Amino acid sequence: MRPPNPFAGRHQRTASHLQECSDCAGAVRRERQYLERLRDAPVPQASEDLTARLLARTHEFAARQPAAQPEPPRRFARAVALTAGGTVAAAGVLAVGALAVSGSPLPDSTSPAALSHVSARTPADGRALTASQLALLRDEGWACPELAGLGFRLESARALVIEGQPAVEIRLSDGIHYATVTEQHSSAAALRTAADGVELRSASPWSVTYRAEGRTFTYESDLPAEQADDAVPILERVSAQAGAGVAAEAPASGTVAGESLAHRLQRGLNRIVTLLTQ
Repeated sequence: MRPPNPFAGRHQRTASHLQECSDCAGAVRRERQYLERLRDAPVPQASEDLTARLLARTHEFAARQPAAQPEPPRRFARAVALTAGGTVAAAGVLAVGALAVSGSPLPDSTSPAALSHVSARTPADGRALTASQLALLRDEGWACPELAGLGFRLESARALVIEGQPAVEIRLSDGIHYATVTEQHSSAAALRTAADGVELRSASPWSVTYRAEGRTFTYESDLPAEQADDAVPILERVSAQAGAGVAAEAPASGTVAGESLAHRLQRGLNRIVTLLTQ
């Protein structure tokens, strides 16, 4: 028979009750002794037979898992065919678009049309231009001179339209004096009417216009005249360097008729990428 439970009925494990009831206090002591013996007792190791049976049971359960049903071959083949067909169609559309975009004649380095793509991509609404945008314009044929040789630093730059042609205005300062350089790319009609060279516009502030190779620089500064005119050879040099860079990038001559299909595709793809990234 089981020994009577001293905690049955109204017996409780509270400290006040254990002080008054010797039966409950003895039961609590015996439980604590049992727990201490269990904690001190060594844990028996599992036998090899038990371990083997557990592993076998685990493998048995794993073998019963339903295998993934493979997609029917016909449906898979149809999906592959649709994917391949879509890829071929997309490639065909891209190739036709590339040929269409590349259908215009190749740029001529002796004409201001070589800079037409730059003019079209120049934001000519008076917005401010960052230093990275100026660097991009330099890569595309603009000079964007900062006249660091005269001690000037870039203060601001913005894009303009002057007489229907895109222009970039750069404002410089050395902390005391200012300078403004406006660079404009001329059209073919303007090239026929304007002569290259230097034209003095005013003496106070000192202002000069320099034209060469399809571009016009208008320079103005409040420096003394004997210092301000040092900017002219700098403008001549940067203009020649910018023109040489554009001439090196553009082919000397060529037409679509004499161009290979691979070159037309490559040129068209390059134009598509340029349009998508603008």
